[in-house]
Amino acid sequence: MRVELVTTGSELLLGEITNENSRYLSKQLNDLGYSVIYHTTVGDNPKRMEEALRVALGRTDMVITTGGLGPTQGDMTKIIGAKIMDMPLIYHSEITASIATWVEAHHRGRVLTDNQKRQAMIPDGAVAFDNGAGTAPGIAMQKGGKTLVHLPGPPSEMRWMYENRLKPWLIQTFGSQGYIRSLYIKIYDMGEAFIEEKLMDLVKKQSNPTMAMYARPGYVEVRITAKADTEDEAAAMLAPLRDELQQRLQRTAVSYNDETMADVLGRELCCRHMTISAAESCTGGLVGSFITDVPGASVYFRGSAGTYCNEMKQEILGVSSATLRAYTEVSTQTAAEMAQGSRRLYHADVAVSTTGIAGPDGGTEEKPVGLVYTGVAGPWGTVTHKDVYPGDRTEVKRRAAMRAIYYVVQYILENSK
Repeated sequence: MRVELVTTGSELLLGEITNENSRYLSKQLNDLGYSVIYHTTVGDNPKRMEEALRVALGRTDMVITTGGLGPTQGDMTKIIGAKIMDMPLIYHSEITASIATWVEAHHRGRVLTDNQKRQAMIPDGAVAFDNGAGTAPGIAMQKGGKTLVHLPGPPSEMRWMYENRLKPWLIQTFGSQGYIRSLYIKIYDMGEAFIEEKLMDLVKKQSNPTMAMYARPGYVEVRITAKADTEDEAAAMLAPLRDELQQRLQRTAVSYNDETMADVLGRELCCRHMTISAAESCTGGLVGSFITDVPGASVYFRGSAGTYCNEMKQEILGVSSATLRAYTEVSTQTAAEMAQGSRRLYHADVAVSTTGIAGPDGGTEEKPVGLVYTGVAGPWGTVTHKDVYPGDRTEVKRRAAMRAIYYVVQYILENSK
């Protein structure tokens, strides 16, 4: 079945918010075997919205909208959808009761407003989906072989409604469309051309599962996808190809699906029963924050010393005053001593450090804004890395922290067996 996703709201076109809804729905629907072939975004303009929905319904079997179901005058998606499907709006008292229950549970004592009651106006003959994460109900309409679905715009509400209402309705109404299962492998240690060379024989003989490669910022993503009648069958079809890729990519920094590099670090540390600590200057605690974003990080993370000034680098980490005088705090030598000091301080197996110039001021021709030195100390000695990151202060800090974690993974993979 061919599907078009229509996201509504001028705030999307103005760049005020990121369109996460289309990304989420595309993935979920493709997993169910639906073919999402168009994405459209339209602002809060009745004429343009009507035109966009009519075009979408004319070229696909199903249109799913997000947004424009709230209680204000600017929320017009439901009204326009009812007009296009020629299904007049009628009042549903049970929807009002459901909205009132949600409002009372989340805003005790608040009286339901007239515009909230308007949300109980539902196209005649439509299926209404109650909203367990908000007040706006969802709607599914069918006519003339076409299906029009309205979901709320806030991502948390949209996701709840898809998982708990729309997905079961789709399966019940249309039956199985087959299942599409994908595995995303992110490779950080090889360029796209080299990866293609290693995997070209697999690409040439692909049919189902299929394989594709994409260059991403900082890594190359390999996607393998299988389609089958059931979810378990699709997963089983992926397994041999996944195992072959893992065999070919041994000793390479790799993450899977939504994993971060911090997830990879945790996995590599746990399987070796190792611990880690950090010493941070320019990243201001971000390395430790990223590491502890991973559930269970307490098993291997010992702590992070935030030594922003030179005095603390000396007192807490034992960085030599002679090193700071001769090379300054932004140097290979300081990064190395910071990592070594953190390892001693926290009795960790491996430690990572960051020191640099995040900006916007403080840079020179010799040491520009964005310059960061990273140190990694462990049982195989101490190594340092020099990078110059683009972007503003926040972006430099983020990039430096993420890269620091990658450098630890690289250190472990290159030296351990």
